[in-house]
Amino acid sequence: MEKWRWLWAVFVFLYPFVVLPGVPGHGPVTLAKHFYVYLFLLAALLSGIKLSGNPSLPGLLKDLRGFLRNPLPHLKKDLPVTLLALLGLTMALATLFSPEPIVALTGSLSDYTDGLLWSWPMLVLAFLAYRHSQEDPETGLYIAKATVLSAGVLALWGLLEVLLGRGFFYSTASQNLPMATFPQKGHLSGYFVLGVGVAMGLRSPWGLVLSAMGIGLAYNRTGLLALALLIGVYGYLSIRKRMGREGLRLALAVFLGVAVGMGAVRLSEGRGGEGGGAVREVGNPGTFFTRLYYWQASLEGIAHRPLLGYGGGVFEHHWAGFLDRKTAEAFLRDEFGKGDHELLEVLSAPGVDPVFILKRPDGELEALRIYSFRAHNGYLEVALKWGLPALLLYLGLLLLGLKGLFRLSPLSFGLLGIHAFFLFWFPIPEEEGVLWALWGASLAGVPEALPKGAKPVGGGEVP
Repeated sequence: MEKWRWLWAVFVFLYPFVVLPGVPGHGPVTLAKHFYVYLFLLAALLSGIKLSGNPSLPGLLKDLRGFLRNPLPHLKKDLPVTLLALLGLTMALATLFSPEPIVALTGSLSDYTDGLLWSWPMLVLAFLAYRHSQEDPETGLYIAKATVLSAGVLALWGLLEVLLGRGFFYSTASQNLPMATFPQKGHLSGYFVLGVGVAMGLRSPWGLVLSAMGIGLAYNRTGLLALALLIGVYGYLSIRKRMGREGLRLALAVFLGVAVGMGAVRLSEGRGGEGGGAVREVGNPGTFFTRLYYWQASLEGIAHRPLLGYGGGVFEHHWAGFLDRKTAEAFLRDEFGKGDHELLEVLSAPGVDPVFILKRPDGELEALRIYSFRAHNGYLEVALKWGLPALLLYLGLLLLGLKGLFRLSPLSFGLLGIHAFFLFWFPIPEEEGVLWALWGASLAGVPEALPKGAKPVGGGEVP
């Protein structure tokens, strides 16, 4: 199983950089991620991985038959696998009974995200990482180190983009930088939050400086809030473990990284706009209030289909029907600057993005199409796609993954940081492969700092 340490490390490190060369765009990048993930899963299956204590797929089928006959002992025996399986089943049912089952199967019509053909492989990734980490606990540490390394490379990439004032993959205005291979610098900062959390658990000052620098480059408020949470939790736990100086040292590394990132943005702006990374007022609450409209539509949608949701990529065709006229006008004013336009009609139909028919001040008509609606909250996203039971399963898996916080596990700190970030953002394919691999390894209970070659008691279970 030692080979899987390196294969997981390579998979995780390369994942953020997997794109279709010369074809910038969220859709093509998502397709490239599909191919990469499926190729890795195929390699795992062909390798004869022990899926369920047996050396082949029939072993898994045998255990599944036993589970169906008498589920209670299996629930007690392997709760993470049970929750993953139940979440996968809930996703399948949500897809089957979706208002648009084909879309729910294949994903959003705009960028192929969120469909069952994407979400199921993420669960399989988590399952394989869990099994490998049980059999070889150092696998989790390799995944953690690869995550920090990839975040560090992305941060250096972002620094060059900001200083040079141009993107290397996406061609965009300097104020949108850094982006690297991500569709937006806000989403990129989410990956840096993941990197900070993992680096904090690894006690890696250079990893913290680089990942925190990335957040500073993006000037992202949610990222800064997640950093504050991570520092607070780590500081509290380190004091309890009488490691207060270690916590202070890591906090200083984070502050240094953020300062360097923000300083680089200020420097590039100070050169007459030749640099990138537009500075914005971090205390400006504008985008928070526009998120309230997304949350309102999402909560109304969840109330309409609470059990199985809409399926992946489907709600973006239906959300406009959950905003009344007054709220829709306020949304268009605050989000798109259409305060001087009169809303005449909203055209909405299954399989089609909503179109708002507006009347300009000069009397001319304008059609505004809004595509790829997202809740801007990762938890609302789960409930919208798969229903409230799926959200409970998701939260159950999250709680299991966070148990390692008390051992200062890098995997658990990564999960904590990114899920704090998801309070105002949402997961995208550019980060999900790494997230689910890390999540699966965290379910195995790998401790925070194993000496080379050491294995915890019970093949992965920490007393």
